[in-house]
Amino acid sequence: MRRVDLLLRLLPLLLPFVLVFGCGLAITLLQSFGLLMFSYTYETLFFAYRELFADSWFFRSAAFSLYVALLSSILSIVLGTGLAYMVWKLPQRYRKLAIIYKIPLVLPHIAVGYLAVIFLAKTGIVSSIAYHLSLIDSFERFPDLLYTPSGIDLISAYVYKETPFVMVMVYAMLVKFDRRQIDTARMLGAGRLRIFLTLILPFILPAINTTFIILFIFTFGGFDLPFVLGDSYPGMLSIRIYEYFFQKDLVQRPVAMAMLTLVFAFSLICIALYLRLSGRLAQEVRKL
Repeated sequence: MRRVDLLLRLLPLLLPFVLVFGCGLAITLLQSFGLLMFSYTYETLFFAYRELFADSWFFRSAAFSLYVALLSSILSIVLGTGLAYMVWKLPQRYRKLAIIYKIPLVLPHIAVGYLAVIFLAKTGIVSSIAYHLSLIDSFERFPDLLYTPSGIDLISAYVYKETPFVMVMVYAMLVKFDRRQIDTARMLGAGRLRIFLTLILPFILPAINTTFIILFIFTFGGFDLPFVLGDSYPGMLSIRIYEYFFQKDLVQRPVAMAMLTLVFAFSLICIALYLRLSGRLAQEVRKL
């Protein structure tokens, strides 16, 4: 009864969201089959999916998107968790100074993309520092970090942007932790690593799990940073969707909608699998 009552109270807020999201999802799905395309007609319903699965670029782009999303999310989680733990261990008078880590949260992703260009270009800030330190004898010797198939520019930008978000989420959990448990563990002879693995990590693991899946799904389908930094090949899936939707003939729009549908389905599958795996991991961590 409480759940029903809560649902009825939230209904005025949920209904517009569900209608807008549901209608958009339905239109995307229908147009991926060539329906609701005005005067255009197609021979079969699955021509867009067949066209995608027949081209190797689609799988390369999907693999590249998965690689960027997975690596940047893992690095952000590791760095953000470690830094949040370090800030939490600081004396109370120094914690306010650590608020500087929130600066990247204010910047939009597209601004972070341009910052990456300024820092990572051959004539950028990093190459200038390397030149003045005599690490390179000319700017041409500086390695290519932008617009490369390795995606180091995208990964670096996402880590810079997402690490503070991880810190906020993890630190919010840490401030609720009872420090007396650490004192008790130390009295019993537990070391720092043992304390972190048996006390701290299980406590902050829910925040880590939630943050990771948010970052992974957002990065996998992100558009702004790949638009500024993405390489022309293989490129992120979001860029391919943009090209098919805006830069190709209208008859090719079902291909863009098919990619959107597949990205949405993949995201749902990833969420379900990760929640199941994270639940098992939490049980194993509690056993340590």
